[in-house]
This record gives sequence, C-alpha cells and structure tokens, in this order.
Amino acid sequence: MEDHYALNLLFDAAQQSRRCARPRTDADTSAMARRVKAGTVTRPYRGMYARTDYWNALDRHEQVRHVVRTLSSMHPDWVFCGPTAAIMHGLDCSYRLTGPICIVSDRPTRRQSSKQLIRYAITYPDTEMADGVPVTGLLRTLYDCVAKLPTRYSLAQLDSAIRLGKVAAPTLKAYPCSLPHVRDRNRIEEVFDLADGRSENGGESEGRGVLATIGYPPDDIQVEFPCLQRQRRVHRVDYLWKREDGSLLIGEFDGVRKYIDPTMTSGRTIRAVVDDERDRQRCLEHQGAAIIRFYYTDLDYPGRIARGLSAQGLSRKSGIPSLPFPYTVSSRNRS
Repeated sequence: MEDHYALNLLFDAAQQSRRCARPRTDADTSAMARRVKAGTVTRPYRGMYARTDYWNALDRHEQVRHVVRTLSSMHPDWVFCGPTAAIMHGLDCSYRLTGPICIVSDRPTRRQSSKQLIRYAITYPDTEMADGVPVTGLLRTLYDCVAKLPTRYSLAQLDSAIRLGKVAAPTLKAYPCSLPHVRDRNRIEEVFDLADGRSENGGESEGRGVLATIGYPPDDIQVEFPCLQRQRRVHRVDYLWKREDGSLLIGEFDGVRKYIDPTMTSGRTIRAVVDDERDRQRCLEHQGAAIIRFYYTDLDYPGRIARGLSAQGLSRKSGIPSLPFPYTVSSRNRS
C-alpha cells in the first residue's frame, strides 16, 4: 500500500505525545480504514488509530494510557475513575480491567455507557492529575475499585499503592472509616485490611485475594527460609500457612514469565531455571515444609484451590464475600 504523507505526520505527532492518532478529514478516515483492513494500522477505540507495530510493542497498561490521553484531549472536562484511574496512577491492575474505560458522571445514565466506556455516578469526587490526565484521587480510586470489583481484582491496587510508596499503610487502611456513608462497609474494610506492600506483583495479590475470598488467607507472605546449600542465600516464599499441628505449608504462585522473561531469568536457559526451581523446592522440603503451587489460570477455579488446600490439612475460615465481575470479559482481556 502506498505511503501516505498526511497519515505519517498524524502518527508521528501522536506517538511523540503518547496518544492515538485521530483523522482530520474524510480522506484521512478512508485511508485509515484501508490500512486497518490491511493490518498495518490498528483501531483500538472508536475514532482512534495507531501503527500496528507501534501499538503491539506497548504493554496493555500503556495502551490504555494512550487511549485515555487521547480521550482527555478530546474531552478536557472528563475525570477518569475506577480501574482506568488506577492504571493512570501507575498501580498494578489486571489486564481484564483494561476495558471499558471508566469516567465520572454527575448522574447515573445507562444510555450514555457503551462497551468501550462506562460512566459512574460519583458526587463531588476529589480529583488530581495523573500523567497529565484528570483522575479521581488515589485513595478515592482505591476505594472505588474495592467497592465495585471482586477482592481478587482490587487487592493488587491496594498492595501496589503501599509498595510503590504512594500511600502509607495506616493511612490507606483508615480511609474507609473516614467516609460517612459507605455501603457494604464491613466487606470494604476487610479488603482494605488485607493490603500488604510486601506483595511483589499483581499476580500474587490476585492470588491472595482469591485465598481470602474462599476462606484460606495465608498466615504470612514473603517469608524467608535459609538456603541449606549456599550461605547468605535465602528462599523467599509467596504464601505461608501454619497447620494446627504446627507444620508448615508453603504456597507458590507460579507464572510462565519467570521461565521466559530475560529480566527474571538472569540470562539462564529455561532448563536452568527449572533445575534451580527444583533444587529450591527440595531445600524447602528438607526444612519440613510442604509445598502447593498455583498458576494464574487456577484463580478462575477457586473451588479447586479450596479443595487442594483442604486436602493439605488446612482449616477453612470465614471468607470475604465476593462481588461478581462487573464487566463482560472479552477473549482479548482474559489474560
């Protein structure tokens, strides 16, 4: 397909400002449509376009930020909220929450919402700028995520807010108590109390959210065990339970990334990473701890996890009631 000077200018300017390109004329729109059909251009949101190679090189959160920056330039009065605001604040957020875009509305209206955009009625929200875009304040954003999302999908935002130093843990946990009118207060306060900045990533937080929901919250996280083979080396485990008889059960949250991501493998081959993981497990078992592993896909089957933990001799506690997932989850967002 022939080069198009005007489109190239649009794309270059958009990329420089970290936004999506918007056609200015009918001719631009037609040229964009032809390139979308050819696969060289992507249409991530109504009326927005990006070069496919450029778009695919962005992670999901930065793709959302591109769309949000573009929408904000089109609608300067919009205030973004919920998971969208959490992404703009730089918090951990499941890829399943990357759409639809969430904005504040002065009153509820289903007619103006769509598959790509949801309007939430929030009266007089405190706002601030995040990455140049108006969003609900950090604590309000965290509260809205907990109030509207299942614990699985809101705990990562709380954990990362503490871990990244955006808010002190006591301040965060006291926030729901400072609000005069809170629906479902007990559940919301329980989720806020779970927040722990030691959680290393969003996947581990999601796992802990599921464990709390099904009544098997870990007794501790990120506990260090000494390595029996190398001095001054420690093995840090994701979750730890102490059974009634005093024995220990370790929970490990495994993802494919730890085996293939160069930033996590330190240049080792997959076989070397697997061998190291096997040696690590033997070392922990020699110290009297049993190990159970979870994978991200297991989190979609909490009953299966509960049965596995029960079979390991753990007693169930009362779980935190879980809200239903609020969005239609497309195949694109299920990861």
